[in-house]
Amino acid sequence: MEKKLAVIDIGSNSIRNVIFEVNEEGQYFERLNVKEVARLSSHISDANEMTEEGIASLIDTLRHFKELNDHHHVTDVLPVATAAIRNANNSDEILQNVKQSTGMTIRLLSDYEEAFYGYSAIVNSTYVEDGYSVDIGGGSMEVTYFQNRELVFYHSFPFGAVTLTKEFMKDETMTKDERKALTTYLKKAFKEIEWLEPHGVPLVGVGGTARNLVRVEQTISNFPLEGIHQYTISAEQLEGVIDELVGMSSKQLGRLDGLSKDRVDIIAPAVTAIGELAKYLIVPEFTMSNNGLREGLFYENYLHEHDKVRFADVKEESFRHFEKQYDVNPTRHQHLIRLARQLYTGLIEVKAIKPKPFEPGLLEGACRLAYVGEYIDHNNKSDHTFHLITTNDFKGLNNEDRLALALVTSFKSKRVLEQHIEAFPKWFDQKLLKSLELLGSIVKLVDALDLTERQIVTDIHVASTKDGLTLTLDTNGSARFELQRSTRHKKHLERAIDQSIEIVLSEEE
Repeated sequence: MEKKLAVIDIGSNSIRNVIFEVNEEGQYFERLNVKEVARLSSHISDANEMTEEGIASLIDTLRHFKELNDHHHVTDVLPVATAAIRNANNSDEILQNVKQSTGMTIRLLSDYEEAFYGYSAIVNSTYVEDGYSVDIGGGSMEVTYFQNRELVFYHSFPFGAVTLTKEFMKDETMTKDERKALTTYLKKAFKEIEWLEPHGVPLVGVGGTARNLVRVEQTISNFPLEGIHQYTISAEQLEGVIDELVGMSSKQLGRLDGLSKDRVDIIAPAVTAIGELAKYLIVPEFTMSNNGLREGLFYENYLHEHDKVRFADVKEESFRHFEKQYDVNPTRHQHLIRLARQLYTGLIEVKAIKPKPFEPGLLEGACRLAYVGEYIDHNNKSDHTFHLITTNDFKGLNNEDRLALALVTSFKSKRVLEQHIEAFPKWFDQKLLKSLELLGSIVKLVDALDLTERQIVTDIHVASTKDGLTLTLDTNGSARFELQRSTRHKKHLERAIDQSIEIVLSEEE
């Protein structure tokens, strides 16, 4: 049964309404994502109470969200609030007014819950198993430490992007003295938390500040791939982009691609907090998780209905989702995996290739999705396959692995392979390029050996002869068309292994 769940995230800086859809096959998608920059934390009085103006703004926004969710036939609505309401002395009054005006019962998240859902989103959507996380909102900053995908420690700092801006920035641009004062304040706050110490693990960013920080870095570095989820930069790169942002005037920030206009006035203190935490923990790298609090809440709901605590294998879940989305035939693609394994193993046995540890896993993944772009257009299936994989965030794969998967899965020729990687000179050396060519040529050949999609070729036997290699095919019917196509495509594997190949049938028709 189709289900639509709306998560309403009432934060200190913005209020966001995200509609998730789960179809009858268990696939889930984000269908709609809208926000209102309400700056609720700026509506807190000296008595630490949310003003009538702030409450009215909140109610007005929620009414619009309710109208939107009703239009989209949302079955479940989960409104949650964080620091701005949690820390207000009149939080009960706020919740009561909202209930009376909109009918919504807001769930007030504790600081632990806010940190937990961010952590949960990370371990259910990335490859990171050990690390720190940071999510700086408008009025608080959540930090967690997790090992083996289990939450170990958490802390909610009572400051955020809006409150730090109010406290440490007097004008539109942060001065050197203001930055120095903020840095001193942050270091003192970090030092008070005993478990905050270097472990040689990455810092994973969650939320709007991290999202904008990474988008700006991608703009500066001209990063050519789509998407920010699981995007990783070194500690030095992180420090560099933060220095750039902090040093810019508001006019320069307003023209900067990747930076939301509603964050221009609060970005400097927020990224400084992330940067100082990274330095304090001496992290080797910074990774972006585009899944955060809202996704964590959704995962809790989804996993509970499927009797799970978390996804056992993030990458496998992502593959499963992708296969269903693009109508991959599991029978055919399992057959391609079997043929590819036989061919790859056979090449090793006759000493035509020297295996590398990463090759079997990459080969299997590529066969699972081989030429999936056919879903869009048969005649341009290779190009569409490359595009689909490089523009999908593929949870559980880093950017290098995602690109390698796209290159092998969509393999057309060595020339096209080299064209695709021109934008990534530092990612691929000649040895890795040779592996990608080899695996891609195997995928292309086994795809040809199932041209008619009947699994006619059942087994491949590789033998060495004085003239090169012979591939003998066992069949369970006429493989006329498979033989024709594979004979045309064998040239790619011949180039990859620098040997001639003859393809024959074990029993002539």
